[in-house]
Amino acid sequence: MLKASLCIQQYNVHKGRLLSMKPTFSFIHAADLHLDAAFKGVAHVSPKVAEVLRSATFEALERLTQLACSERPAFVVLAGDIYNKEDQSLKARFALLDACKRMGKAGVRVFIVHGNHDPLVETEKSFSFPDNVYVFGTAGVEQVRVETAEGDLLTVVHGISHGKHNERRKLARQYKRTDDEVFQVAVLHCTVDSVAASEQYAPASVADFTKSGIDYWALGHIHEQQIVSREPLVAYSGNIQGLHINEQGERGCLFVSVENGQASTTHHTLGTVEWKIEPIDILTIEQFDVLEEVVEHRFEEIAQQVSEQCKGVIVRLVLEGRSVLDGELRKNGAVTELTERIREGQMNNSPFVWLKDIELACKPDVDIDAMRSRPDLLGEALTVADQLITADDTDELRESVSELFGSPVSKRNLTILSDAELVQLAEEAQYLCLDLLEAE
Repeated sequence: MLKASLCIQQYNVHKGRLLSMKPTFSFIHAADLHLDAAFKGVAHVSPKVAEVLRSATFEALERLTQLACSERPAFVVLAGDIYNKEDQSLKARFALLDACKRMGKAGVRVFIVHGNHDPLVETEKSFSFPDNVYVFGTAGVEQVRVETAEGDLLTVVHGISHGKHNERRKLARQYKRTDDEVFQVAVLHCTVDSVAASEQYAPASVADFTKSGIDYWALGHIHEQQIVSREPLVAYSGNIQGLHINEQGERGCLFVSVENGQASTTHHTLGTVEWKIEPIDILTIEQFDVLEEVVEHRFEEIAQQVSEQCKGVIVRLVLEGRSVLDGELRKNGAVTELTERIREGQMNNSPFVWLKDIELACKPDVDIDAMRSRPDLLGEALTVADQLITADDTDELRESVSELFGSPVSKRNLTILSDAELVQLAEEAQYLCLDLLEAE
């Protein structure tokens, strides 16, 4: 049982006066559970992989619950996006309810704020949480006093939930510590201006956190675990389970230990499935059977390197380097057939390593600079492509695809490309031109 003790006073001989000591306690900071979320970009998986994916977010919650029940911290904070969308599935809501009940029986309190994916709505009232759970409302920041069994004040937890999916209020500016001389905790789902994010919700700054006087900020929304500030200590715990290929590596929560007013954090892995982008240089590989052997060996290494908790890894292979196989790989259907064959060899492994897709970042085994100097259509096409790729800005490159991305149908179905994606598209196009025109 984790101790939550209160050291009241201690005599300091050097200063000759009584000093008030702040409480010692611990809590778990988790966020972005996205319960019952569908994994993005994964289709046509084997039944075994499909089952693991369907249960992944729920299993991560189960591991969080087990951690709380075994370590018995003073409380657990869930910093928003517990559910994956406003119309929360019953399965997700029952899962959270059951987890909270189990933590309650272990003497662990739970504090919840809602975020942009699960703004606090009327449907939340259709479930009755046990007494150990406190859900922060949307009208203003609320403060909850947490006490020891003896009635001594341990900490004050502050929080406010999003009331709509596109919350634009600067909620962090509403937080202010109470006059209590204890370590205080804020829970908020927000976007910090110093952290790169494509979606800005409840925008905040480190200056907002500092002005509040609150000691620890338990944040949600950014799925990468990171420390935003040391004074005050501001952290994103990251999501408990990665949901797509850009959320690589182990995912979990932060276990926060507070002693005499100072906090330290420890990562705990909760996710059962990991995502990984794996590059393979095919410079010296000249046959497909050799490539298959290299991939299989790499997958064996990946399986051996993951943690014991991991049930499987979903991999994107990125084939790099100049290779005589480049032209063969770019033929219609070649990558699909190779992907399917590699998948067949990984069906029954544990932990499984599932090949999501293959990205071709390789180049043909030719002197492309010499090709550009040729006085023919291929040389001209490669020269134009090079000019677009090496330009100081992407204005001309973006203009060249404006007709495609500017149509009403395209706007509904295509994502606007970033500058880096545009350059990558142009690089791939020049090699496609080389394959097609050189073949002629």
